[in-house]
Parts: sequence; C-alpha cells; structure tokens
Amino acid sequence: MSDALHLTFLFLEMFSKTYSLKKEYTKDGEIMKTTDLSKGTPWKVLVLFALPMILSVTLQQIYNIADSSIAGKMIGDNALAAVSASYPITMIYLSIATGLGVGCGVITSRYFGQGNNSSTKITITTSLIFTTLLSIVMIIFGVLITPLSLKLISTPDDIFDDSALYLRFYCGGLLFTYLYNVITSIFQSLGNSRTPLYFLIFSTILNIVLDILFVGPCDLKILGLALGTFIAQGLAMILSLLFLLLSIRKVLKTDEKQILFSNKILKDILLIAIPSIIQGATISVGNFFIQRKINSYGSDLIAGYGAAYKICYVIVNIYGAYSNAISTYTSQNIGAGKLYRVREGFKWSLLICVIFSFVMSLIFVLIPNILLMIFMDNDASNKSIEMGRYFIYIVAPFFIFMGLKIPSDGVLKGAKDMRSFMIGTFADLIIRIVLSYALSYPFGYKGIFSAWPIGWAVGAFISVTMYKKGRWKTLTGLPDLEEKGSLENL
Repeated sequence: MSDALHLTFLFLEMFSKTYSLKKEYTKDGEIMKTTDLSKGTPWKVLVLFALPMILSVTLQQIYNIADSSIAGKMIGDNALAAVSASYPITMIYLSIATGLGVGCGVITSRYFGQGNNSSTKITITTSLIFTTLLSIVMIIFGVLITPLSLKLISTPDDIFDDSALYLRFYCGGLLFTYLYNVITSIFQSLGNSRTPLYFLIFSTILNIVLDILFVGPCDLKILGLALGTFIAQGLAMILSLLFLLLSIRKVLKTDEKQILFSNKILKDILLIAIPSIIQGATISVGNFFIQRKINSYGSDLIAGYGAAYKICYVIVNIYGAYSNAISTYTSQNIGAGKLYRVREGFKWSLLICVIFSFVMSLIFVLIPNILLMIFMDNDASNKSIEMGRYFIYIVAPFFIFMGLKIPSDGVLKGAKDMRSFMIGTFADLIIRIVLSYALSYPFGYKGIFSAWPIGWAVGAFISVTMYKKGRWKTLTGLPDLEEKGSLENL
C-alpha cells in the first residue's frame, strides 16, 4: 500500500513538472506553478488564463451532452426526455458547487495576490474540509427528495422512473462534483487554469467510453449512463485532489505552523459564496419552474427543448467561465493594489465577448438542425426537432446581451460587490419566469422561449449600469488612478 502511494505521488510530481501553466524559478530553484495575473498585458494575460477555463467548462458540459446524446441515439426519445427532465434539478445542486468555488477562489486569489502564503494555504484546507462536510449532507438530502423534486416539475409518468434513477445516481456523486469544482477554482485562483483541464479531458473521455460500454454491450440503459458519469467524475476528483495537495505543499511554502481550518476565513468565503449560491440556485430554481411549464406540453417538447437548451447552455457556460476568469484577474489585481489593470481588463473583455457573441449567434442560426442531431437520431419525431429549432431561432440571435453582461459581472464579483451583481442577475431571472408563464397563454411554447432574450437584455442593462456607477471601486479601498501614464507599469 505504501509503495503504491509513493508511486502515485511520484507520478503526480512528474506530471506537475511537465504540465505546469507557467514556470517561474525562485531563489531556491523551486518551480512555481502559478501565474501572476497582476503582471503583463491585460488582454493577453486574460485570454491565456481564460482559455483553459473555457475548455474545462465546455468539457463539463460534454458530460451531460454525452449522457443526453447517447440516451437519444442508443436508447430513444424517451430516454433523452428522462435525462433532460432532471437537468434543472441537477443544475440546482451544481449551482451550490459553483457558488462555493467562487467564494473559495476569490478569497484564495486575494491572499495569493498579496503574497500571503500562510493564509492562502489555510483558505485552501478550510475550503476542502467545509466542502466535504456539506457534500455529505447534500447527498443524503438529494437522494431522499428525488421523487418529490421530479413530481414538482410535473415529470410525465412514462419517463418518471428513468429520471428518478438517473437523478439518484447524480446525487450520490455530489461529493465528487462539489470537491472537483472547488479544487478547480483553487487552481484557477493561483493562476493555474490548465492543470484541472488535463484531469477533465481524461474523465470526459472515460465518461463517454463507459457510457457507450454500459449502454451498448452491457445493455444497462439509463443505469449505464448514470454509472459511467459517477465513475468518471469520481476518478477526476480523486486525481485532482491528490495533485492539489502535492502542489500546495511545494508551492505555498511557509515556516509558520499551519492550522487546517479557520472560522474567520470560512466566514470570508461564505460572504462571497452564499450570494453566489443564492444567485445560481435562484436561476436554477427559475429554470426549474420553466421546465415545469415545458413538461406540461409532453415528452416531444421536453426532448426538443432539452436538446436545444443544452446546446445553447454550452455558450452560456462559456460566458460564465470567462466571467470567473475576470473575477480572479480582478481579485488578484486588487490584492496587488492595481485598480487601473482591472479597468483595462474590463475593456478588452467587453470587446472579446461581443465578437464571440456575434460569431456564435451566426453559427447557431445557420445550422440548428445539425446541432440538434448531436442528441437525436434520424428516427426522432419531427415535432421534437421543430421544438428545438424554434428555441434556437428565438434565443441564439440575442447572445449579445450575455456578451455585454459577463465582463461587468466578472469585475463586480472579483471586487466583492455582490449586491450589484445580484441585482442584475435576479432581474433577469424574475423577468424570465414571469414572462414564461404570462406569454405561454397567448403564444404557447414560443412565448416561453421568448422570455429568455428579454430577461437577458434587462440583466445586461443593469449589470453594465452597476459597473459604470462604480460602487465596486469604492469597496476596493484603492485609489482610482487615471489610465494615462499608468499603463507603463503593466
């Protein structure tokens, strides 16, 4: 057993030396596997840092896309509907993991930007311990309320049992999901967004292979999908945790005697995490109610909407990953006392997001059927395809509103102006829920779809306004330097 553990750590050490994001040598010759986001040209630093994060979140989406695609192509429309019906519920659980990651990441990056290795290390261990305890509670809670949660969204009887089976397995793996998301945020807060990507590539490929194996030759159907995801996520979490523990031992060296848990640091984390969790959970609960309305139209609409929603949500999650990159960049630069770099980063991010939005809108509008066929086979009902195509046509042209909102949200979160951030997010959500129900009566499912771009537009207007008002600058306690003459310090 000890030999196996030694070999594992030896492998991880070799892996870290081979795939470090940026190698900087200290006076002792030690390799520092992190990136200082408070130095270098802002747009280059942001893009290079964000790209692995975007790839990571896209691969995480591929987990669910793989399940849905294999369900639709290898089992049938009902299996696709069963996986899709539980999606809003899984997003509620995932929003907790994401919110925890934001809280842990912002506080870790703030201490790291200050060069405070001791507090950085305590923040990491406090995050891991708290996340583990919370995960255990959520597993028990999630498994017990699975039938009730599916009934609340009016899941049709013909897919209820399969949806319940899939959702219970998902809840059973919440320890893996929560810890992996927090570990990823910690790596990113240290300026290393590439290491989690390698583990995710491995687990995504493994997930697809296991799904095909369990559904095809083993003929386990929905159980096979759930099992494949469970095993792949578990391995990704265990490997990334071992690598993180090895990395912080080598990178964050300190002569001080370390404690593992700090109530004060946990409070700081929760001050960021709780608003983020509430924000994410509220959005997911909103989608929960929208899904309830969708479910009332039957399994054809559930399948079509589920396929189109997941495709569009890949883009939405890319925005979210970039927003988190901006938050980490903002937090590190505030910690280093460089407010002017935050302003530069925002301007470049706005341009990048607008260009990306235009390109993605064009692609989605031109090839909706090809995108939907990722999930559906040639025998899919015409009604399912039509429903999915309508959703894409109504929603995709308005990605630009998300492109305007995301840079503002990233700065607000990174500067701990959670009040301003949540106002814009809640406005978007409330409008989408209310209009989904209100417009469904005269316009049916097309009315439900139309609520999305309207909500995005309002949310974008509020977030940009909050950034311009500048409360976030006051919260930093830093002088607002004029950009002229300051860029020479970049």
